Amino acid sequence: MSQIYKPLSSSGPIPGNIPTKFLLDDSNIAVPLANEIIVHGVGSTTSLGSSNEIVITVINDGFTWSEQTTNFNAAVQNGYFCNNGLTVTLPATSGLVIGNTIIIYIDTSSSVTIQANAGQSIQVGSTISAAAGTAVSNTRGAILELIFKPSDVTWHTQSSLGVWAVT
Repeated sequence: MSQIYKPLSSSGPIPGNIPTKFLLDDSNIAVPLANEIIVHGVGSTTSLGSSNEIVITVINDGFTWSEQTTNFNAAVQNGYFCNNGLTVTLPATSGLVIGNTIIIYIDTSSSVTIQANAGQSIQVGSTISAAAGTAVSNTRGAILELIFKPSDVTWHTQSSLGVWAVT
């Protein structure tokens, strides 16, 4: 951000070579407040590119990843490596919005069960579970990326790998 020092005793317009607005990627304009613009974002860092460029670097896609060895309640925008046979309980419908996503990666040959919450279903391919149904796999390397759709209260599969039994 360019800064200009102007003694209190002087007056006049800001010189024309000092930026007073900034064009964003989405075609909006950001205007500094008190000669300051703040650039921030979740899962990103900022740095100086060329002298008139702020570079925003995405550190990750916003997902937090963890390794799990016991039963757990999944949270949206999280990915999980399941290292033992266990049950993953999907979040309750209250508070979920369209597009909430959870990724489950099976890193064991023991069965991992993904349990839908009350009133929810899980869809893998063309197969849809019963309400509060399950998707189960014991295939090491299997993965299931689930995206929630509130209008049908279903966790739909964005992508999958491996064999999944849906009930």
